[in-house]
Amino acid sequence: MIREAHIVAVGDEVLWGETINTNAAWMARFLMSFGVRPTFQCVVPDEDAAIGAAVRQSLASADLVVMIGGLGPTADDRTLDAVSRALALPWHVDEALFRQLSQRHTRAAGWESSVRRQSRVIEGAEIWPNPRGQAPGQQIQWQDRHVILLPGPPRELEGIAEQWMGPWLAQQGQRAIRRDTYSVFDLGESAVAAHLFPLLEGQHPRAGIYAQPGRVDIRVETQETAWGQIQRRRVGAWLRHHLPVPVYELGGESREAFFIRWLQAHQMTVAAMESLTGGMIVSQWVSIPGASAAVLGGVVAYQDQIKIAHGVPEAVIREYGVVSPETALAMARAIRAEFHASIGVASTGYAGPDGGSDREPVGSFYVAAVASHGEVVRHRYSPLDRQAVRQMACHTAMSAVWELLGLPTRLTPDARED
Repeated sequence: MIREAHIVAVGDEVLWGETINTNAAWMARFLMSFGVRPTFQCVVPDEDAAIGAAVRQSLASADLVVMIGGLGPTADDRTLDAVSRALALPWHVDEALFRQLSQRHTRAAGWESSVRRQSRVIEGAEIWPNPRGQAPGQQIQWQDRHVILLPGPPRELEGIAEQWMGPWLAQQGQRAIRRDTYSVFDLGESAVAAHLFPLLEGQHPRAGIYAQPGRVDIRVETQETAWGQIQRRRVGAWLRHHLPVPVYELGGESREAFFIRWLQAHQMTVAAMESLTGGMIVSQWVSIPGASAAVLGGVVAYQDQIKIAHGVPEAVIREYGVVSPETALAMARAIRAEFHASIGVASTGYAGPDGGSDREPVGSFYVAAVASHGEVVRHRYSPLDRQAVRQMACHTAMSAVWELLGLPTRLTPDARED
């Protein structure tokens, strides 16, 4: 049974960053769908020693090694030669494969040597014909482990994997691994980790947290079995009980996209007055197709006189300060009134590196959301860099909108069926 895999990408262009290694990400997801956990990825140059060392090291700890790239028709494509040496298995030219590839190859100069090179097969390998190109895939059993060779062009790799590798993996008897993501927007990474310590320390199910400014994702792995389904339901309930903030199950959806569709469905509109975020909030909304039906527009009111010109009472700013809950609410009320919007949203704060006060240091901000039925204002502080604070404010603004409108936090198909 194959449980763990290493993914080794071969190619100078990948190692040097000239080609982005999207193949490894695609292959990792593909393996997980068959219950095989990727436990290691690396990129090596087109050099026999490096390729061979990667194969030997991977076979020492993984059930499966997936080699991607280096199977082309030229002398610098070294994967097959290096793997052959590492496994002490000779290669030969497969004549049937040579005839097959010859029929699909142009007759330009050097075509025969090119085809012959791509017709080489390691002794004992199972050949997986390439439905979208020349170089075939090869599956080699070595002792009780396996090495798979796949070409580097993404469409060729994916074609072989879907047609041949998938059915082969299915025969290994593993259950697919499912990864569910729970997202938190109103609590920092350290606080989330402290609340979820028992879950993160265990392995059944396996869980981890992944943070970015203003957002923490909790990813949980379970198998696609009846017991796995029970675990998923229990974990979801446990998370919602143990975290003191809303826990979102977005299922690949974004809150912005859901919000825009919700406004459209309810024939409502939104506008924003942004100081701290400088247009980032509206920008995220208008990135959603169809946003023009719900987003009226916005104002970047970076300086006080611009806020006042768009309806914020000067007395509010003078009495409470520009970075205050009162000013944030006044901004949201003013933009809602000016644009005749259903909802007004605002942001104000100190992103740094300058500004701030003893009461509101750099990294402090307020966001507000206002509608006819109520108002929500939120305050957060984070000692991060300027861009991170602004990104956090965008997430917090959406959280304020969610609270104001009472929107659902569970958007996945599974959640909607509950």
